This record gives sequence, structure tokens and C-alpha cells, in this order.
Amino acid sequence: MPKVTLIPPIVRARLEDRDQMSPRGRSITAGFASSPLGRLMLAEVDGALCRVGYVDGAEDRQWRQLARRWHGATLRRDDEWAQCKADSLFDSGADSVDVLLRGTAFQLDVWQALLGVPAGSTESYGELARRARRPGASRAVGGAMNANPVAWLVPCHRVVAGDGGLCGYGGGLDRKRRLLAAEGVHPA
Repeated sequence: MPKVTLIPPIVRARLEDRDQMSPRGRSITAGFASSPLGRLMLAEVDGALCRVGYVDGAEDRQWRQLARRWHGATLRRDDEWAQCKADSLFDSGADSVDVLLRGTAFQLDVWQALLGVPAGSTESYGELARRARRPGASRAVGGAMNANPVAWLVPCHRVVAGDGGLCGYGGGLDRKRRLLAAEGVHPA
């Protein structure tokens, strides 16, 4: 049995401005899986993950959100595919993963900046705003992080309050604490 890790693999991100490119006519495979972080929804388009979301409620809510985000695309459910993909993501031998990040230009800047925060370290919302070339946009950065379609892979869990303490995380503070601890970080 492979060793499980909570440290995300290296992400090879493709960026797609949702205002410039329609999802119409594309095909998405999606499903639900168990993982060391709890139940996940995973989705893939054009050979890249476009959704890794925590499922802390009803699966149909997650499915509706995916359909709204990719309006016009064909969705196909395959839970077996999703479980295999989840298993490979948490396998300590997985070195990288392809991800398609689809969002506004601002969101893409923030998510790209997040990918630059190395495992084992944290940044404040203000520091992340500066890294994203948006100084003074700390609150908006928080909104972009909340819209992150691939939780854990684009590491929102590495962003902390200005005083170094834990604050907001779409997957909940317990999950955030666990992810940071796996990277050797123990926030104030």
C-alpha cells in the first residue's frame, strides 16, 4: 500500500480567463471519492483537473455548482475514475498534476500567486495581494481564494491572518490546521 501524503504535488497550471473562453462543447468527467481529507468531488477537462472540492454536504449541491461554473459543457459522472484520481493525488509517489484554472483575470492572478507559496511556509492576505501585483486588495484576495476550484492543490491553506493566526478556509479550520501541520507549520 502506498504511503499517503497531505502535501500537494507540484501543480502544472493552465490558466483560462472565463470571460475570454466559453466552456460550451467541452466534456468533463467528474465524480466523488474518499480521501484522507474527507469526501471530495473531482472533475477533469482536457486532461487536467478543473475541480477538487471538499464535500461536506450534499453531493447534488456540488454537482450543480460544477454545472454552473462550466455551463454548456457536457458532464459525465464516474465515481470509479474519481476514486482512482484521488488515490493517485495522495500517493507520496505522485510528483505533479495538471490543473486547468478557469476564472476571472483577477482570480487567475491570485491563484497563480498562491502556487508560489512553498510547502512549509505561510503568507498573509496582504503579502499574497502584493505577490499577485494587487497591493491593498487583501479582501478581494480572500474572495478569489474562496472561489479556488481546486482546494488543496492551489494551496489556500497556506494563507494566514496578518498576525500569523489561522483564519478562514473553505474546507474548515480543522482541515487547514491539519494541512499546515503536515507541512510542519503551526500558526500562532
